[in-house]
Amino acid sequence: MKYNSIILSGVPVSGKSTLARKLSGIYNFPICSPGQLWRDDWKRLHTDGKVSFEEFWQGTTIEDNLKMDRRTRSVFEKGHVIGDVRYSIHCKDLPALLVLVVADLDIRARRGLNTDRYKGKSFEEVRQILVEREKDEVKVGQDMYGTDYDYRDPKHYHLTLNSGLLTTAEEASIITASAQTILS
Repeated sequence: MKYNSIILSGVPVSGKSTLARKLSGIYNFPICSPGQLWRDDWKRLHTDGKVSFEEFWQGTTIEDNLKMDRRTRSVFEKGHVIGDVRYSIHCKDLPALLVLVVADLDIRARRGLNTDRYKGKSFEEVRQILVEREKDEVKVGQDMYGTDYDYRDPKHYHLTLNSGLLTTAEEASIITASAQTILS
């Protein structure tokens, strides 16, 4: 199959965004991230800062999330993009290499300790936050795409990478080897 994009999905703090930036540099493709689009919408709608992003996000509906998936799909349909998404099932028929990025929970929790997002939290607190986040994301995915859908299931992807066992450079090398037919 000829691919014209790469779409990354994965569990929280698995390294998707870091890998997306690496691949963007290799292919010179822009990154399309629903998370960033949500943050842009939040900044546009709440310029006064009285509503936190978390409050804004919690107020979104399943229909809002489906609209966001349609919005990102329209970007992916044009090709020559790196996707950094949670749910890629809506892109399974596109000429995009679908990649699942995973890592052990303890590795992700240790990584989380090194980010501003979890500043001041203990390892156990970050670990529990990630467990809850993952549960919530699975539920939202099932609400959106059916109770049988679990975005963490490798059957939805062409390739699965364990970022706890690989460096970002090694992950990128595997992807570029797998996607040799990407049009530049």
